[in-house]
Amino acid sequence: MSRLKELLDRTGIPRYRLARRAGVSPATLIVWERDGVAPKRRETYERLARVLGVDPKELLEIARDTQGVSDA
Repeated sequence: MSRLKELLDRTGIPRYRLARRAGVSPATLIVWERDGVAPKRRETYERLARVLGVDPKELLEIARDTQGVSDA
C-alpha cells in the first residue's frame, strides 16, 4: 500500500480529515497505510478515491495487488 501512502501524502490533507471525508475512522486509514491492509469493500474504495481525487480503479488495483476486494 505504499502507493496509497503516496496518494495520501500528495493531498496535503491531515489523515483525520481524509478519514472523516471517506467515512472511516482515522485509525482505520492509518492501518491501511501502515500495515498494508486493504479495505474489503468496493464502496469504501470509491469513497476514498473521491476524497483523494483519483479514479476508483486506481485504488482497486492497489487492493487487488495487496489482498483483494469484495464487490459486496
